[in-house]
Amino acid sequence: MTSNLRDANIFQDFTVWINDIGKIGTAPGFQPPEINVHTEEFRGGGMDGAVEVPMGMEKIEFDFDLHTWDDDIWENLGFGPGSMDVPVTFRGYLLTPGGVEKGVIIETRSLLKSIKTNKVEAGKKVEMSIHLSASYYRQEINGTTHTEIDLFNKVTIIGGRDKSANARRILGFTY
Repeated sequence: MTSNLRDANIFQDFTVWINDIGKIGTAPGFQPPEINVHTEEFRGGGMDGAVEVPMGMEKIEFDFDLHTWDDDIWENLGFGPGSMDVPVTFRGYLLTPGGVEKGVIIETRSLLKSIKTNKVEAGKKVEMSIHLSASYYRQEINGTTHTEIDLFNKVTIIGGRDKSANARRILGFTY
């Protein structure tokens, strides 16, 4: 079975929100976070080979671009109280092969790690690339949460199943 763009959900439009302030029209692109399971190699006595054992989630980092010199970004850069949980949200929609629109929300609480500006020229838009590290990540499509990862609270829900519930139970965390 072959697949082409007519068979896929295509991201049509999006906007970035930082601390609930919309950056409509100023954010031309973003790189959604790469979600990786952290693994360690295990080889028990008598095993013919090694296997990878899941050990939780790797850090969640991502980037987005802005076409403006934005004081909201500069105010949230850095360290200190509240710096690790800046709400950064991406809202957009997918267009299905049948022409149906599906709303998409990617919600994070992040540390704004770096701001890279391109060359500044008088009278021209400035390009800024913002790099973030998230402690919380949630992806919702058409009103259904598909992924929710809360690193501080040890919550990893993927496909509606809480993958870390047993670990919290063993460690004595009650939620």
